[in-house]
Amino acid sequence: MSAQFFAKKKDTPSSETLEALTVSKEAIQDAIEEVVKETKESVLLAVEEAKQAEKKKEAIRKEKEEEIIALKEAALMLADAPSEERKLRPEVRPHAFVVMPFGIKKGFDGMVINFNAIYQDLIKPALIEAGFEPFRADEETTTGDILTDMFQELLLADLVIADLSIDNANVFYELGIRHAFKKRGIVHIQSGRAYMPFDIFNVRTIPYHTTEEGIPDPEFLEKDIQAIARVTRDTWATGIDAIHSPVFNLLTGLDEPDQKSLRTPLATGFWREYNEWKQRVTISRRQRQIGDILLLTEEISNPLIKEEAIGAAGKALANMGRHELALEQYRKGLEINEGNLEFHRQEAFHLNRMGRVDEAIVKLETLLEKHPKDSEAIAYLGRIYKETWTFSWRWVEDLEKRLTTAFESYHWIIKAFDTYLKGYRIDLNQFYPGVNAVTLGSLLVDLADRFDDAENPDPDIVNVRETLPELRGALEFALETFAQDEKADYWTLVSLAELRILTAEKPIEVTRAYRKALIASRRNEFFLSSSLGQLEMLQSLEMRSEFVQAGIDAINDEIARLSQEESKEKEEDAEKEVTAQQVFVFEGYTVDPEGSKRNLFPADKEEKVRKAISDLLDKYNADDNDLAFTAGLSCGTEIIFAELCAERGIKVEAHLPLADAHYVREFVIPGGDQWVERFYKIRNHPLVDEKYQIEQLGLPKKGDDPFERNNRWTLYSSLVFGIDKVRLIAFWNGKSTLEDDRDTRLVKYMVDLMRDTGGVVEQINPEKLLNLEGGVKKKKSTQTKKKTTAKKSK
Repeated sequence: MSAQFFAKKKDTPSSETLEALTVSKEAIQDAIEEVVKETKESVLLAVEEAKQAEKKKEAIRKEKEEEIIALKEAALMLADAPSEERKLRPEVRPHAFVVMPFGIKKGFDGMVINFNAIYQDLIKPALIEAGFEPFRADEETTTGDILTDMFQELLLADLVIADLSIDNANVFYELGIRHAFKKRGIVHIQSGRAYMPFDIFNVRTIPYHTTEEGIPDPEFLEKDIQAIARVTRDTWATGIDAIHSPVFNLLTGLDEPDQKSLRTPLATGFWREYNEWKQRVTISRRQRQIGDILLLTEEISNPLIKEEAIGAAGKALANMGRHELALEQYRKGLEINEGNLEFHRQEAFHLNRMGRVDEAIVKLETLLEKHPKDSEAIAYLGRIYKETWTFSWRWVEDLEKRLTTAFESYHWIIKAFDTYLKGYRIDLNQFYPGVNAVTLGSLLVDLADRFDDAENPDPDIVNVRETLPELRGALEFALETFAQDEKADYWTLVSLAELRILTAEKPIEVTRAYRKALIASRRNEFFLSSSLGQLEMLQSLEMRSEFVQAGIDAINDEIARLSQEESKEKEEDAEKEVTAQQVFVFEGYTVDPEGSKRNLFPADKEEKVRKAISDLLDKYNADDNDLAFTAGLSCGTEIIFAELCAERGIKVEAHLPLADAHYVREFVIPGGDQWVERFYKIRNHPLVDEKYQIEQLGLPKKGDDPFERNNRWTLYSSLVFGIDKVRLIAFWNGKSTLEDDRDTRLVKYMVDLMRDTGGVVEQINPEKLLNLEGGVKKKKSTQTKKKTTAKKSK
């Protein structure tokens, strides 16, 4: 083809096209410059945000390092000058999780919002004002999956406050998760928008004010803080049945999932505090260290973790037989979560164990009004009725009269039987109420065969008699099936063993059943004593005596085996604990350092001080049947007290806030070499057991005074027999001023703790005892000096 052909085929641009393609160089240049400018600003903003984030990360890292260093030194000294009034115990505030964008973002109508400034200057202060512990995802400084930890916060936080100022996808996604899983504890806030998205437009949203720079408006800041604080406080104060989520408002049949089901072990950062706590409490429980358990549980700051920790601590204290302390724990748990059914049940259980039967019944009946199908609560009520019956006849020594008395109060057996049976029928997988119903029913029939009118039997007894065979057969079948599972727990296996007492043809069948259950008991003495109590009840009424004795022998053999495995020293300690009658706690002053103006305990007055402490111990006839605790072994009254106790054969447990060398340098050496020698002598005494705070409990929380923590630890440890057995001996002038030194403040703190706990305080006032003035040595006046000089000249 010729070139001419191609020339003809080629399109020639029209004048309109040429005109459209003709654009001024100035317009193109302006457009390019605008794009470059916007890109440059965006890049610079991103770079600046990255720098700020890096700086913040570095600052957090340094802060963490400094914190660890400070804690490793065990907070050798907080400032001697007392700060503002401190609370006696760590305060646990409800947890608020903040959902909001990060950094500087564009809002509506071209406005910008600095969300970091909004959080720091507005939201955080408002939440603190309302009594919350605020937290935002970027404040997590530990390693772990931030996304997983964020989900845990959304699902478990007491309150979520969401900033909806802009249409941020992450914020709305997180808000949707909260709405879907939790019915209450949600607050919406926003700034600068005229409308809210349709799905949440009817949910009350609290507005706040910002400046053109996107920071909180100083003119309205205080009012905005108070408004948000008021709404969050009011939201939290609503009852547990209140609904704040639009999802739960619309879907009235929707049930909120159990909190435990929302926990994921992948949130390592979120649950780290609980895992560390659990390890230490497990050790403390094995060592029977009540003070460690109480203090470690008290120190958990996150209410979400605290609820679960309180349950574990309550169970540990119950297993140690400390029902009054367990009751206190469960009541603290109910302050955190009123809806925790297990805490309500345990409250009633421990009230009953403490002999407060009427209170326990009222608690359970109130619980069952709200939750009529709570089989565990019904079983607890059945137990109270059973114990009411046993208390009516156990005191009778003569066997025949005991049996007669037991039958005469059989209406309580029927009440307990019906209650247990009701609990079992509600949940057939709960064997405990079923086995108790069978046991009590069998006892009732056995007594009725001896004492009831055969021609005119009680219809209620006849009903029990007719119910028993079917109930016994159903239980036996179910228990034998579940017992085949290698993961069967102690209570399942021991329930089958208890059933064998009533059904076995030969005693060896009972022995075998109990031995199998004992393997699953994991050496838990509480389990063993509970089962033994059931058998002793049957033994007292001569119910199938040969079979009952087989069960008792099996359990006693296990208890004896556990005792033999303990060391001789532990057995001696256990014997000492069993026979101890009184517990003394001591807190007092160190001697005045030589050359100081301090006038609390002059070194030359030691004999008077020693006699005063000795006289007080004599007042209580203190001897080797008692125990003693001190919050240190400082030069002065604490060493003197420990020496006096050792002379009387009293075992002393000394709690030291610092490591050995640091403690001696800080609290012993200022008294002189003779006190250092006395410190090591008493510390090494066979009756003195020193415990170091960091070794036993770990590092104190940031901001917690290690010496006040030591006082709490000492006092809690002394509660081994209950507060009514404890006496605090305080060597203290009874004064408290801003000029007080650490000694005076710590003694006052211990006195306040003791009084708050409800214990007895015995005070030795050094000013009255030693004729001192004011705690500080006063310079002699010029006139006094002149008189003294005049006398000398004469």
